[in-house]
Amino acid sequence: MNPYTLIENRDYPNSYKIIISKSDFVNVPYQEGKITFSFINCRFNLIEIENNQSIDFKDISIQFVNCYIGDLNIENIVSTNISIFFGSSILQGKIKNSNIRNISLNNCILNDSLFLIELNSVNISLTEENIFPIHWKKLFEKVKTNFSEISSKKQSYYVYDTKKITHNINENESNNLGIYRRKYSHDIENKIGYFLSEEEKDSFNINLSISYSPNIDHTQTKIINARLDSLSLKGFANGDQIVENSRINDLYIHDFSSQNGAEFYNIKPNSVNSKLEIHKSNLDKVWFDNVSFKDYSLITFYRNKFGQTKITSCEFPDNYKDFEKFKTVENIHYPEKITSNYFKNRYEVFLQLKQRLENSGNFYESQKFQSISNDALKSIETISKWDKFILKVNSISNNHGLSIKRPLGFMILFSIVFYLIYLLSLGRIFNSNEIDYNLIGYYFSFLDITHRTDFLVSKDELNGFSVAFDYLNKIFVGFFIYQFIAAFRKYGRK
Repeated sequence: MNPYTLIENRDYPNSYKIIISKSDFVNVPYQEGKITFSFINCRFNLIEIENNQSIDFKDISIQFVNCYIGDLNIENIVSTNISIFFGSSILQGKIKNSNIRNISLNNCILNDSLFLIELNSVNISLTEENIFPIHWKKLFEKVKTNFSEISSKKQSYYVYDTKKITHNINENESNNLGIYRRKYSHDIENKIGYFLSEEEKDSFNINLSISYSPNIDHTQTKIINARLDSLSLKGFANGDQIVENSRINDLYIHDFSSQNGAEFYNIKPNSVNSKLEIHKSNLDKVWFDNVSFKDYSLITFYRNKFGQTKITSCEFPDNYKDFEKFKTVENIHYPEKITSNYFKNRYEVFLQLKQRLENSGNFYESQKFQSISNDALKSIETISKWDKFILKVNSISNNHGLSIKRPLGFMILFSIVFYLIYLLSLGRIFNSNEIDYNLIGYYFSFLDITHRTDFLVSKDELNGFSVAFDYLNKIFVGFFIYQFIAAFRKYGRK
């Protein structure tokens, strides 16, 4: 092929191979800012790109714009100055070569899967300002499909041992939706733009799976403002991992650790059936900031090392029932398969999360984990009956030190009941039609656990029943006062 050539509106029904050789660039001057090889509005059944020679040229760029690629195969590349761009195209296939300078995909739709293996740099992006409906309409008609049909397909990116990975969405900042006219374009096909609706953005079934190997010098993985049906991170990463401002329905972190640290900021699902799984990972340098754990329908932590994990500004469920979504199962897809020590593992995970939250200064959320860890402790078979009884009583009386309303309510309820029985045993109520309003005032003396036994009547008028219920009242009221104080001091204790 001759450099700086443009190929348009071609259909290649058979396999097509692009061979880039040194002889193509003899006596060809480098042209700054110009694409070396361009394919526009082309259709390929199978395309291969091959380069068996190192080429002394500043930059060799190949672009495919508004193209359909039934199958893509790029493996044999020797020269280190080759970059490949796919824009507004439909494709699938495999790219595997550590010599390629950069692979970029913008506004592309995968017909199925794309494998990106051992590359230097991968950039996957969606930019709304570059959506041109006329171009897409022509492409859809050429391959006999439509937007709703192809966008709803599962689109899977499998990225293995790539040094730099970027995935981002540049969304429309205005309130306009649908078709609009662009101001600064003279071409009628490029003058008509399109802004996606929220439903259309959510319809893209994009799945991103990233795997790391320790022998690869990763520099950075950056996922910003993404909308993913699933994100999977696996392996030992040398570089940084940053996932920010993204809606991720299913988040899987498996056998993962990061040497420089990983950050998850402002993450939440966009579906009611969502999963978050962290499995056999080292989270020592991982920071979860403003992650909405409460919005995921199923969460599992299994055999992880938390170390110095930071958890800040995250949202967790408010009651024990909602915490049932937190599991400690080996496979999140089979939550019913639990091990014999399931409840003990669950209890220890809750304690670790509590400690991480306390170390981050989030005592409000850490108190929740204190409560649910104690509730989980009740399900462990080796716990004695008396310990289970204590845990049950504390759960009911003040929700393991979280509720001041419960002990206050129980104290008033029990004291009123005991006071009425106390008065009945003395014959001071229900014995005439007259109401002694002074008894209301004496109730507060009865509520005082230090009151004298003859605070209402002389000792001669007391009987066994009245003394017994007076004593029982002191026990119950004293217990609930203690539970009230314990809950009231929940932010002061450590």
